[in-house]
Amino acid sequence: MTMFQPEILFGVGVGLLFVALIYGMIQYKTRNRANDRLTEAATKALYDDPERFPEKRQALERDVERS
Repeated sequence: MTMFQPEILFGVGVGLLFVALIYGMIQYKTRNRANDRLTEAATKALYDDPERFPEKRQALERDVERS
């Protein structure tokens, strides 16, 4: 019986990082760019007035274009 070789974990780690990189690239390429202005508006609303953000969020969600 052979001992566990930790070098195998380097290969597994590289594989997982590669999969995560490919997933991120696919998500970026398939995103709906029409919603970018809404994302910016939502971020600004959240930072400007966090207490009233839930009300503003509902209005912003109505404008979201589904992909």
